[in-house]
Amino acid sequence: MDVNSMVSAHDVAKLFLSWANRDGDLITNLKMQKLLYYAQVWHLVNFKVPLFSDKIEAWESGPAIPNIYHYFKDCGHSPINYEEIGNEEDVFSSDQLEYLHLFYDKFIGFSAHELVNMSHNELPWKDVFEKGEKFKIISHKSMKDFYPKLLEKPIYPGWPPAEQQPHEPVWPLFGSPLN
Repeated sequence: MDVNSMVSAHDVAKLFLSWANRDGDLITNLKMQKLLYYAQVWHLVNFKVPLFSDKIEAWESGPAIPNIYHYFKDCGHSPINYEEIGNEEDVFSSDQLEYLHLFYDKFIGFSAHELVNMSHNELPWKDVFEKGEKFKIISHKSMKDFYPKLLEKPIYPGWPPAEQQPHEPVWPLFGSPLN
């Protein structure tokens, strides 16, 4: 397996939950939706191929992977409890694990609401979301077109607020291919 081999969004969700369980992090269904979205985004930007094939829709709460939402919806707004997945190498290539570790370490610190606010200020979601409409797909093309521009100007206007800007912007972590 390599970065060109797709896994499922469910595999990635289980991996993130396994790491969260190990590290004492909390992931709600809302936060999981955004983590999966941004994992897909930056995989597309860096490797030019999707991480997973599951569709991403523009929901009122931001980008969402419907099958993952429904799988964890019984958790409501509570953190998802999940056990270790076992041997990560059976599911993911070493390149995928390297990428996902880098991604997870950078993004797990954002709250669900910070991730929602970020996605609501970005064109891939804004361009397709229509209140009351369902099943609007956020295309891979829109992600590939928009997110590389953030590498040129890492902190876009209005997010995060100046007093909350990290010393080291999030986006440059993914500024050069990880492979």
